Amino acid sequence: MRGREGERVEKILLYKSKSCTRCPIAKFILSRVLTSKGLSYQDVVVERDTESDPEAMAELLMLDAMQTPVLKAGKTVVREEDALKEGIVRDAVEDWMASNA
Repeated sequence: MRGREGERVEKILLYKSKSCTRCPIAKFILSRVLTSKGLSYQDVVVERDTESDPEAMAELLMLDAMQTPVLKAGKTVVREEDALKEGIVRDAVEDWMASNA
């Protein structure tokens, strides 16, 4: 995906962990929202595993979060339980899309 004047678009980050039972649900919701907008999850999302990647865990803490899932779409951060609410995820994706239009 390209933004204004062909510039590269910042991808959506999904911070997850293997032991998180909510992370697959957050991924499903994000994928469904992206599909409804005509976007491919694989093309616009980067998954960051906080259990296997210390840098991802450090980024998670800098986002003022202690648990996964966390979704970062541009300047919008959707933390934990809110990442399971389709309306909140949809708003974050729409804001991300608008900032990259």
